[in-house]
Amino acid sequence: MGRYEDVLDEYLNEDEDGKARLIYAQFGLAIYCTNCLEETFSIMIWTNRIFKQRLKTTEEVKAIIDEVENTKKTMGQLLQEIKENYGLSEIHQQLLKKVLAKRNYLIHKYFRLEINKFYSETGQKEMLKYFGDSIDETMLIDAELQHYFEHYKLKLGFDDNKISELVAKMKEEERKRDN
Repeated sequence: MGRYEDVLDEYLNEDEDGKARLIYAQFGLAIYCTNCLEETFSIMIWTNRIFKQRLKTTEEVKAIIDEVENTKKTMGQLLQEIKENYGLSEIHQQLLKKVLAKRNYLIHKYFRLEINKFYSETGQKEMLKYFGDSIDETMLIDAELQHYFEHYKLKLGFDDNKISELVAKMKEEERKRDN
């Protein structure tokens, strides 16, 4: 069962305001997932550069990470660098092309061209379906891409335990701001 089916049950039990909030929340989640995918692209690029250039100092590594994280390149340009360096399968390339096209449509055109759907239940369900499919596809390819640079992460000492530790530390530091 996909995201759409999960959200549809919630949608059917909401009043009109709740349905609107749910639609906007799913739109936001779809955009968030593409941001996560874009971060995966960045990590893939800087880990590849670090190992190809055989950097030795912390300053050199930080410079590469800063360069990639602060790039003005579009997501499509980042994808091109990944294709050139990782030998992505044809299936993954096609899925990435589809996800990138949906992402661009969501960000640049969706509400401008599809706002009429907001005014009927059928249209709202179509919106939820589009957002749900986008979320599912983006999360799928993001998970699949992890395999392409797993060896780099392990060489850097980022196994699942280390990543969990870092996430827990980040959360703890952020929660301290509330005190």
